[in-house]
Amino acid sequence: MLLAFVLAGSLGGVDTLGKVSLNGLDFKGPTHWQKQESDEHSLEWMEPESGAQLAVSVFPVDPVRPAKACVKQMVEALGTEGFNATNIGAQPASKKIVVDYLGDEKTDANKVSTTTLIGCNGRKKWVLTWSAKTSEGRRFGPILKRVMDSITYRK
Repeated sequence: MLLAFVLAGSLGGVDTLGKVSLNGLDFKGPTHWQKQESDEHSLEWMEPESGAQLAVSVFPVDPVRPAKACVKQMVEALGTEGFNATNIGAQPASKKIVVDYLGDEKTDANKVSTTTLIGCNGRKKWVLTWSAKTSEGRRFGPILKRVMDSITYRK
């Protein structure tokens, strides 16, 4: 019984989330994944065993504009196909999910889902991408939801 508890705790620790702040956006990110800061606007995480990835970029909006207009401009810049309006962090956002394959062989083992989220409060705009093997959805789906639910704008 104790061994099962210890094993469960060690496996669960891989996907624990901790508070992250990036340019006025607060959210939760994986605490035990490999983390990289590519520039002052972006953070990336990678889970080395599965290849799952999370990337977040946050930028100021210049000039400041209504949040809905900002999200609309971002969606148009990325191509409107597949984006669906939503709210994240009590502000307008949009979400797109793309399923593709790694490599040439189109098998379920090579199927990857990428979720792109964009949001804006009129002063800060952000892009979040999350990629993981589709077969890992039971593990990573709840984590992505927790990350999305944790997004807030700092005043």
